[in-house]
Amino acid sequence: MRLAPWIDHIPPWLAYGAVVSTGVYEPAELAFMAVPLLFAALAGWRRWELGSWRRAFELLALACLLGLGWVRIGMVPTIVAMLFLLCGIRLSLPRDLGQRRQLLLMSFLVWITTAISTFEVDFLAWSILWVAGAGLVLMQQAWEGSARLRGGPLQEAPWRRVPGWTLGAVLLAAGFFSILPRITLGFRAFPWGVAGLTSARAGLSDSLDPGETGSIAPSGELVLRVVPRSPEGVREAASLALLRGLALESLDGQRWEASPDTPPAPYRRLGAWAGGIPGRIDLEYFVAPSPSGILPLPYGRLWLAPPAGMPIVEGRGGSLHWLFPSRRAIPLRLALEPSADRSEPPPDRERRVLLTSVGKGTESAERYGRRLVPGELPARETAQRLARALRTFDYTLDNPSGNAANPLQDFLERTHAGHCEYFASALALMLRYRGIPARVVNGYRLGPWIPEGGYWLVTQNEAHSWVEYFDEAAGAWRVADATPAAPPAGLDIPGIWTAVQRWVDAVRFRWDRHVVRFSDQDQMAGLEWVRTRLSRLPDWRPGRGTRFSVLGAGLAGLAAWAAWRARIGKRGARRPGRPPGPNLLKPLLKAAGQPFQPSTGETMRRWLLRLSWRLPERADAMARLADEADAVAYGGGDPGRLKELVKLEARIWRRMVGG
Repeated sequence: MRLAPWIDHIPPWLAYGAVVSTGVYEPAELAFMAVPLLFAALAGWRRWELGSWRRAFELLALACLLGLGWVRIGMVPTIVAMLFLLCGIRLSLPRDLGQRRQLLLMSFLVWITTAISTFEVDFLAWSILWVAGAGLVLMQQAWEGSARLRGGPLQEAPWRRVPGWTLGAVLLAAGFFSILPRITLGFRAFPWGVAGLTSARAGLSDSLDPGETGSIAPSGELVLRVVPRSPEGVREAASLALLRGLALESLDGQRWEASPDTPPAPYRRLGAWAGGIPGRIDLEYFVAPSPSGILPLPYGRLWLAPPAGMPIVEGRGGSLHWLFPSRRAIPLRLALEPSADRSEPPPDRERRVLLTSVGKGTESAERYGRRLVPGELPARETAQRLARALRTFDYTLDNPSGNAANPLQDFLERTHAGHCEYFASALALMLRYRGIPARVVNGYRLGPWIPEGGYWLVTQNEAHSWVEYFDEAAGAWRVADATPAAPPAGLDIPGIWTAVQRWVDAVRFRWDRHVVRFSDQDQMAGLEWVRTRLSRLPDWRPGRGTRFSVLGAGLAGLAAWAAWRARIGKRGARRPGRPPGPNLLKPLLKAAGQPFQPSTGETMRRWLLRLSWRLPERADAMARLADEADAVAYGGGDPGRLKELVKLEARIWRRMVGG
């Protein structure tokens, strides 16, 4: 029982693990929550007596509450942080049974607050661990109380029962989850750190300025998953290398901005999903929450089926995005006729002026472009030659030209190295200097294929920039990508660790798809599936004679059961003094004789100790026997050992009493 005082520490720490798994709280907030628990662990390890510090701890809690209110970290983070602080104080001070129950209640409040603000599969694992930890605490508290009533040395609690209780709680929760309505609550609008391509982390941006772009750090933050709905879709959709987010048409110096006049991608509304549209690729998007809500879509004719309550609207740069910011992954059904060109009408005269304008400080693009392609060629051939020449440069995220006075000129004439924004900006300017309407497009590459889950994974690491230009000869907008191929990174790198990461992501996706988005429609679909299967069973109705036979057999069985119960009751009435406990004491009951049979209401321990009055020299042996019998009756004891001790004691009693 040396570990009994530490059992109270388990639920708060498990609740802290659940809080960390959400990824919602800032590192400073998590550190503040962990400090009280660490202090309590140190106090318990060093066995500090801090009972006289109770009032100081109370004043500290009040000061922390006022401080958290002053810095305004939010209502829910303040509540969670204060609960951890109170848990740490309670663990540091002497505590009775009621205060230990308060500890369990506070850790439960932390857990339930976290449960309604996250849906990740990591939290499920922490929830199961928390239930097991709460079971340990409740077992210990109940066992200590009953052990004090029994007397004698304190035995170990039956810890082996806790896994069964945990499994039962999980199964019960799964049952209620399947039949009860689900409520989604969000406490922080955007707990993410999307910084964009023009910042220190990879991601989608609605502007581009080489002079403000520093080194780009990778970001594995989820953007979306693209799930083909048929094997044919896997082969055909693999050619969709680019997912368009928005176009940047306005140019001020070297800074590209999104224009409100860019036509959005035309699409049709997809009706009821009925197995797809013949001759078209059927896809399912699972779009992760993001502050912008922009939908990166492939090139071609589109049919979209947005979910109810999340309409799609047009935005700057010809983008499409959700009308309301999402706080959870949203499924989007999509049908596609793929195309390498953009479906958009030719620019009018006013927009042509915008799409061919060049900014100050970009003359190096004209010089370098004329050096690469001296003559006048059709727009398509010009774009292909320029892109092919730029792809001989080096791709890097370190941005060696970022601190130059003219980053674009430094990129073209000195370093010949940069990331996708430099390549796209340089190619668009080279085309504009030749009078070809061009613009920069920000979006994503398709991302790696996850065979374990059957989808393409798109993260912020796949954020990309390329160029769209208007081909006068064909009367169509075409795509040109001048960025050289980047070295394999992330899940594209072969290896065991990469396979594990893909498997983990597949588990997360299945959890989100089949658990997080489980709704009343899924419940109705499940009930309809059960009803359909039951309706296919053979319609067997017993005849009249069969019904009477079954009824008679049931009544006969009920009468036999009642008679058996009555017989058991009479047998127990003849021996009302039988002590509660294992039947292994029968040999000792016979050896003790009729004068020393247990009386009505006498406990097993009391009866065994009373036997020592007859033979005082056996008092120690009877006390040990009482401890063993308690251990077997209440869990944790060895029935085989008790059986041998009872037989030995019965032989001694028969010899001594008979003599």
